[in-house]
Amino acid sequence: MKTSRSAILYHWNNGERSPETIARMTKIPLQTIKYNIAKIKEQGTIEDILRSDRPCKMTANGNLALGQWIRRNNEITSQELAEKLLRDPDLNVSRWTVRRQLQRLSYKSTLPEGAPMLTSEQKDARVQ
Repeated sequence: MKTSRSAILYHWNNGERSPETIARMTKIPLQTIKYNIAKIKEQGTIEDILRSDRPCKMTANGNLALGQWIRRNNEITSQELAEKLLRDPDLNVSRWTVRRQLQRLSYKSTLPEGAPMLTSEQKDARVQ
């Protein structure tokens, strides 16, 4: 994606204004060329604009607390972490927010779900 943007910008800066010609030279789809040229005309750049700048619910202190709780007890669930975070009056997060934040913090390990034990009929069937 980045190389196609730089190729489009290179040809645009060298005076080539025809999307069809740029598409032919770069082998980039015409629609992509048109989209990026429109972006150059509107914004003056080909880079993506920043998103809504909406502040994250999880603050640096919340991230620090998550890391400490996980180091103390690595078998804690995201639901339990969310309940601990609810004790902070300014922080109201769901377990899904906690899970997303843990993924952003590069935590990858999860506990496997327990498998049900075999019944006596299933054990006999396996023996046979």
